[in-house]
Amino acid sequence: MVRQRRTGGQSSRRQAVIFDFDGTIADSFEYVFDFLKREAGDTANHSAEQLEEFRKMSMKRLALHLGVPVWRLPVVYFRGRRVMRAHMEDVEPFSGMIDVIRTLYQDGYLLFIASSNSGHNIRHLLRRQGILSCFRAVRSSAGLTGKPGLIRQLLVRYRLPRQWVWYVGDELGDVTAATRAGVHSLAVGWGFADPEQLKGLEPGAFAEKPADIVRIIEDSWKK
Repeated sequence: MVRQRRTGGQSSRRQAVIFDFDGTIADSFEYVFDFLKREAGDTANHSAEQLEEFRKMSMKRLALHLGVPVWRLPVVYFRGRRVMRAHMEDVEPFSGMIDVIRTLYQDGYLLFIASSNSGHNIRHLLRRQGILSCFRAVRSSAGLTGKPGLIRQLLVRYRLPRQWVWYVGDELGDVTAATRAGVHSLAVGWGFADPEQLKGLEPGAFAEKPADIVRIIEDSWKK
């Protein structure tokens, strides 16, 4: 497929990139860790080595590891989204991600977000960074699982051909969600997962650093 050049955020074809939020765009590990630590009643002083290992865990696995009972996970999940509203000024994007988003937008890709975080929290960070207008839509899930459904909603609502869509995410579940929704999966190595485990799922592509996202997506239309 040869990609037609597009400019100014105007797409002549329905090529799209759907992003996860936490761990992909937003570096929310510190907030998530502190919140789950409080919810678990964990008073330990964890070493730098332990924190590095915690960064490789999904949010669910991290919660369980810190001592949150499995039966409390739904309550903790909803409470976390609500409490996070008060801390969105402290959450920053990963270095390089704003440039990635602006580059893809200027090159004409349709950009979306499908995340388990709340739409309010997502839009707050995007607006603060001056990139909210780069996104055609933000979809958020009210449950612990549901990203395949969010992706399918976007495909139908915006008439996006599955073969022209990438879903960019940082967790094992993001790769699975893309596969279930029938779109290309692009896993990133800086979020809530062990990079080697992500690669083991054989996603469509893997980004070691944010700039890789643009290269991977641009190159995919040259094949």
